[in-house]
Amino acid sequence: MSFRNRFTFITLAVLALNACSSAPTARSLAQDAVRAMGGTEKLQSIKTLSMKGGTGTRLRMGQMVKATDEENPGQLKNVVDIVDLANGRASLDYDLQNGGFMQHRHEILTKRGDKPVGIEIVGTRPIIATSPGGLFSWGTQNSPDFLLRRNAVTIALSAAESAADSQPAQDKELNGKMYKFATGKTKDGQDLGLYFDPQSKTLAAYEVVDTETILGDVPAQYIVSDYKAVDGITLPHHITVRKAGKDYSDVQFSSVAVNDPAVEQVFAIPESAAAEAEKAAAADEYSPMKITKVGNGVYHAQGYSHHTMIVEFPQWLALMDAPYTETQTKMLWRAIQEQFPAKPVKYVAVSHHHYDHIGGLRAAAAMGATILVEKGHEPILRPLLEARHTHPQDELDRRRNGQSAQTVGTLEVYEGNKIISEGGQSFGLYPITGSPHVDPMVLGYASSARALFQPDLYTPPSTMPGGPAAVHLAQSIKKLNLKVDTMVGGHGGVGTYADFLKAAVAPASSN
Repeated sequence: MSFRNRFTFITLAVLALNACSSAPTARSLAQDAVRAMGGTEKLQSIKTLSMKGGTGTRLRMGQMVKATDEENPGQLKNVVDIVDLANGRASLDYDLQNGGFMQHRHEILTKRGDKPVGIEIVGTRPIIATSPGGLFSWGTQNSPDFLLRRNAVTIALSAAESAADSQPAQDKELNGKMYKFATGKTKDGQDLGLYFDPQSKTLAAYEVVDTETILGDVPAQYIVSDYKAVDGITLPHHITVRKAGKDYSDVQFSSVAVNDPAVEQVFAIPESAAAEAEKAAAADEYSPMKITKVGNGVYHAQGYSHHTMIVEFPQWLALMDAPYTETQTKMLWRAIQEQFPAKPVKYVAVSHHHYDHIGGLRAAAAMGATILVEKGHEPILRPLLEARHTHPQDELDRRRNGQSAQTVGTLEVYEGNKIISEGGQSFGLYPITGSPHVDPMVLGYASSARALFQPDLYTPPSTMPGGPAAVHLAQSIKKLNLKVDTMVGGHGGVGTYADFLKAAVAPASSN
């Protein structure tokens, strides 16, 4: 090799080494992002973060008429998301409108002493306390716990500590724009994908696997933007969440406050829920639950707002619905074991696919119950029961993956009417179609008490006008020729069939 060629080779090699040494690494990008937000010391000084005046949308609410329909986004207003980083507390407060449904909701993860408890404030319902797993939200997230683990401050600090200095960044596209991409770990050790804006140096997005109540383990993407200065700290005011490749929530906040002393009032436990908060703090799982007798062999299991019908057979029990949360269904099982100690739950039938009425089905399957699903609901129910739930791991996932010798329940799909009979007891499942609320809705009918169970279409014992859904229900019961004396509510309580008919005909008589 000539001197000129050797000189050229050495020069190129030196340039290449210099380029490699100056290329950003995962650690340098993450640290630059922390500096762009104000620096490590300032971010670590954040005790509470209050995101206020939020407006936007929430999808993945599971309120479609048919299981295969596209979801209509719920409209979020007056959103206030609060994270107490110092004490491990969080709050979701918002107004929600989805079609004609409007509700103010407030889900709070707080503490009683050093024990975490959940407080749920929904509309005009009584305020309740549960263990944290009993919370159910339609806000920016599935539960307040996600705010603690997925907020931009926690993620940025975790990335700056965990990202490797030896890992070169890559160029990666997101929503039509190129970013610097690297990997790191969350505070609790989950894999984290990180997108950094090469111009502003800020953290633009992060990816991680979320364990959702209904969706299970899903790849989640958090896009944070609209950074603004707040008391010397630069924080995002716009947050977009996508889960399993689909839109989940999108909220623009008008302001963000750091270390606002007023937030302490948010986490104070209301006096009306103090006794239940004590129970929630003292138990591994807690959610309000009571069982009352409806009639011969039929019982009403009343949770906080979503209920279950129990039908007693000579050797076993059948239930209609395992709603709301895993915690509520675990409490139901405990109550059943106390009242029916020698009778296992053989079946749990599903009334419909709406998320707030199927949140406990995985817990029911973990306890060994066969889940009876009408064919029209299968597109949502099968993935629900088959999904992994690893962070945190739920009971069904534990029992399926080698950590328990107990047999778990299976899914049984049926089409048309299904009648379960044994020892003089009969429990009929009757799918009705054409309801404006959900299609199909499965009615549960226990012949021994002439009792009919349904949620959402009518709330017993009211005689107030029930609207089109109640009118359609009355027409369907008549077509099925069911002899009904008692209406058992998936919401509300227990009422007479005569009072239901008053509610069903009221809209027509007022025209």
